Amino acid sequence: MRNPNEATDRHKMIPAPTAGVLSLTTPEDRALHILMKVTEVADSTYLLDCSQDVGFSLSEVAYLLVDDFPVLIEPCSTTTASKVLAMSRDAGLDLRHLAYIIPTHIHVDHGGGAGHLAQHLPDAKVVLHPRGAKNMVDPAKLVTATKSVFGDDFEQRFGPILAIPERQMHIAQDNEVIHLGKRDLTILFTPGHASHHISIRDSLTKGIFPGEALGFMATSMPDFPLPAAVPPFDLQLYVDSIDRLACLAPPIIFYSHCGVRRDPESLIATIRENSIVVGQIVEKALKDGKTHQEIWTLLSDYVRGKAGGDLPPEFLLGLSAYTSYFGQK
Repeated sequence: MRNPNEATDRHKMIPAPTAGVLSLTTPEDRALHILMKVTEVADSTYLLDCSQDVGFSLSEVAYLLVDDFPVLIEPCSTTTASKVLAMSRDAGLDLRHLAYIIPTHIHVDHGGGAGHLAQHLPDAKVVLHPRGAKNMVDPAKLVTATKSVFGDDFEQRFGPILAIPERQMHIAQDNEVIHLGKRDLTILFTPGHASHHISIRDSLTKGIFPGEALGFMATSMPDFPLPAAVPPFDLQLYVDSIDRLACLAPPIIFYSHCGVRRDPESLIATIRENSIVVGQIVEKALKDGKTHQEIWTLLSDYVRGKAGGDLPPEFLLGLSAYTSYFGQK
């Protein structure tokens, strides 16, 4: 990877973005109500909140790391990535100077916009898991899989999934370290949610960017993470990945949908417990011949008893993932 000691003046001149809520200035853009909230959430680490994920009613969040070699973690969907590009100058940053684009995985709401950004930022390298890279050279299979989840019209909400030129790809290795300048990023393979899933540890903040490896929180239950399960899901690998990240004892978690949290020990313990208990409930219910609706009721009772809230509709896909997982055993 690039050596920070060889950073060019072009990279060293990149300023920190301006915090606040930014909107585009042309009448056409104002008509689209495009907003982006920029917040410094840690040292030289900025959260770019581009409003709600159109598929799961969760926030689409990207993170900008300002350094000699700047990084964008989680390009999100093409719809969101295009907003980030359009508004970057208002935020005080020329994204043409990005060195790396790092999606934690290639699902449409995390890495779907990577190809769009690569086309507009030809000097940036896109860091990908080996399993994910082949599906971004030719995203036809990814497009088909996305249609199976979100329908044939998914592009109207998420935008198209575009190919990434091979010359712009960097195929990551487990435990690989990317040197940026004052911080290093360590790439960690964390399968379960997807076989090509990675998480990132930041040496500057000691925090982790877990993608979906540490679950998601519904807005009604912000302290009760649920497993981010989509077919094909592997529960054992998911729990193993949780344990791997827990061993790092991060003081801060940069969630891809739920923003920044500074109570990681409790959240990691909860997502581990919930991932396992949901599996136990689903496995027993399937053995007892329960229907999906009956299993949903059982899971709802568990969540209500533990957190006092309702099982969010975003978990419907999770139920399918769990039933598929145990159906293959």
